[in-house]
Amino acid sequence: MTIQHTAILQITHETPELIEQLSALLIDSVENGASVGFLSPLSPDTARFYWQNTLKALGPDLMLWVATSDDQVVGSVQLSLSTKENGQHRAEVQKLFVLKVYRGQGIANQLMQTLESTAKEHARTLLVLDTQVGSDAEKVYQCLGWMRVGEIPDFAADPNGQLRATVFYYKTL
Repeated sequence: MTIQHTAILQITHETPELIEQLSALLIDSVENGASVGFLSPLSPDTARFYWQNTLKALGPDLMLWVATSDDQVVGSVQLSLSTKENGQHRAEVQKLFVLKVYRGQGIANQLMQTLESTAKEHARTLLVLDTQVGSDAEKVYQCLGWMRVGEIPDFAADPNGQLRATVFYYKTL
């Protein structure tokens, strides 16, 4: 599938349609192997509950962007700004998702560029994230210039319930 045009939009509030599209994105990601805190099969109710809570938490310290194509959500990413007094220079990247049929078209790159630009606007000079060792996401982060720090064995279960190592990355801005 080739995308004609992708828009990156910052989300500040929930709508029923948005929750349904984000839920479908999360389910697609989990069912295609993304280790993002959920086990397969992921129910629509669980996905909706996650997004309802996430959207309610959006504000100055948690931001969400979606990638859309033809009015359909095809990707998303979150940025959590550290609120600690000694951590005002850093933020954490959370849950980068792209629908499987849209992967490989630069959407993750667009989302991450937007996230990094916003982090700079908030005077953040250090970004951190974690992902499953050997995952497609790890390859994306490496291509985007992230530095691998190290890994922890058996950190989290993959969607099939098997314990996998998690790897940590950072990027200075």
